[in-house]
Amino acid sequence: MTTERRAAAKLTAPTINLASVVYGLDAYMRSRRADAGDALRRAGLEPGDLTDPDRRVPLIRYLELLEICADLLADPQFGLKFGAQYEPRHAGVVGNVALASRTIGEAFETIGRYLPTMVDATVHGVEVSDGIVFVYSYYIDPLMMSYRQKGDWAIAFACNLMRVGLGDPRWTPQEVLLPQLADETPAERRTRAEIMGDNIRVGHPWAGIRFDAGLLKRPMATADAMIESLMRHYGDLRLAALPEQRGEIEQLRREIARVLVKGEVGIEHLAKATGTSVRTLQRRLKDAGVNYSDLQNDVRKTLALNLLENETMALAEIAFSLGYSEVSAFNHAFRRWVGQSPGHYRRLRAVHFKSAAAKKSEPPARGSI
Repeated sequence: MTTERRAAAKLTAPTINLASVVYGLDAYMRSRRADAGDALRRAGLEPGDLTDPDRRVPLIRYLELLEICADLLADPQFGLKFGAQYEPRHAGVVGNVALASRTIGEAFETIGRYLPTMVDATVHGVEVSDGIVFVYSYYIDPLMMSYRQKGDWAIAFACNLMRVGLGDPRWTPQEVLLPQLADETPAERRTRAEIMGDNIRVGHPWAGIRFDAGLLKRPMATADAMIESLMRHYGDLRLAALPEQRGEIEQLRREIARVLVKGEVGIEHLAKATGTSVRTLQRRLKDAGVNYSDLQNDVRKTLALNLLENETMALAEIAFSLGYSEVSAFNHAFRRWVGQSPGHYRRLRAVHFKSAAAKKSEPPARGSI
């Protein structure tokens, strides 16, 4: 086994606490005359997965659950609508510490800190440039881009948090950025505009929202110093209870992803981002049984597989998003990882999805049960 494969083998499958993200799903589905139990069974989940605040399930099961619910309701905007009605206070530590924070900026900062208590393998970013803030998130796990409901849920939830925090139920961001967007009817476009606003840009690597950076200093209408202190304490206990090695590796993978998308590829950038020295970082990696090059390659490969699912992104854009200065370097690396060029891989995936969609739309054979 190569060193790179040994490093990848140490990475556990990412997990999520469903009780923090799909609270009230059963009631929501019943109100639309659908059975949440059926959706859970099809996703390989159990009813207790929705209510246990300590139980974690594979992240892929959550993403499949959202897609299954959309299918059962025959509503391609399920993630958008479910996220829009989801109260931030139901989002466990993440939602409650954000609501109790003093300002909008601190609310988003706490989300980034405590997100691992909810879900692994997720990068949450807040970037300010020219008076505009960009809040975004993405998963560091293979082929997460093809699950489209998750992006709508995340954007709708972020908008909801802003509305509650600002005390303005009609607030919408200046701009919404999405990797992909399926064709929608005029009625569906109106629904999306009511939730997200009408300035939506498609083809961005990550889903996120942009708004006036001045809002970061605005007080949260729900600020509560005592609740914030209690939730931070509880959140720190939850962070400390995460499996040590998984937490260590996942934290480093998230930081590598952050520096990569900024075009910073050396270990010194990772050391700076994690507030440590290169020597100390190398020792930490060695103790975990990996090295920086292998871990960086794993993150790059994972993000590349995600971004190639986005048909609107050119290969040059993907290469740049992964920190490559030349498309040829990205092509060479991808061939080493997958055994084929990124362009060929994307074409095969497109054929696969079209074939799967065609089979799904075929009527059942006569006599079938």
